[in-house]
Amino acid sequence: MSRSLESPTVTEHGVEDRDGVLVRDITYAGSAGEPVRAFLVEPAGTGRHPAVLYLHWFEPRNPTSSRLEFLDEAVARARQGAVALLPDLTFPWSVDVVGDRRDVEHVLAQAARLRVGLDLLTTRAEVGKVAVVGHDYGGMYALLLASTDRDRVSAVVAMNVDATFGNWFATFFLRLSGDATIAYEKLFEPVDPIRLVAARGGVPVLFQFAEPDFYVPDSTRRALVSLAEQPKDYRLYPDAGHQLDDTARADREAWLAAHLDG
Repeated sequence: MSRSLESPTVTEHGVEDRDGVLVRDITYAGSAGEPVRAFLVEPAGTGRHPAVLYLHWFEPRNPTSSRLEFLDEAVARARQGAVALLPDLTFPWSVDVVGDRRDVEHVLAQAARLRVGLDLLTTRAEVGKVAVVGHDYGGMYALLLASTDRDRVSAVVAMNVDATFGNWFATFFLRLSGDATIAYEKLFEPVDPIRLVAARGGVPVLFQFAEPDFYVPDSTRRALVSLAEQPKDYRLYPDAGHQLDDTARADREAWLAAHLDG
């Protein structure tokens, strides 16, 4: 999907030097001019760099349910020469799920804000290939971007994602059942990961799932992975929990290096 790209307006609130890696605390203007708080992580040195857009999970009352989740990982990638952007996500983190078509509009608005994050990265002269890494709801948005922005996304990592947006909303937020669940979930069909994984235009994907996972049953992950077009990698992590573990992180970092570096 082509669009005219402009670098968004960025305000810097502070910067931390982590042994040569710069972690900038920034706000950038979203798709409707709204402020998006983020970390921008920059490596030392000049030249061409790959970049990663990191999208965090939803875990209420956990400080890592924010741009903090992937910060250490982003710093480690920066030591290998990558730029990273880590925005705070808002739906459903700070915007209420209401149970009607407005929820779909909120998903689309969140995706639009993330596309501005891609603008911020891809309009930088030093940025080359861009990957999107997402966990939980963040992973579902990552798959959405890999479909809508496959001309700009070179690789995507989806960690413990559901196959549809509406399922978790209906089950854990709204407590719907029966026909009400079916009608509500149907609203999300155009943006559901299970419909988008086959529309990536060749963008490589790494699926990472815990086994077992209370939030993502075996049947859901198998259906999602089976419908995903190639190229794809699928890895399971026994007893890693929905948060996943250090083994998953090491696999993810190696996979990103193979698809972005060089």
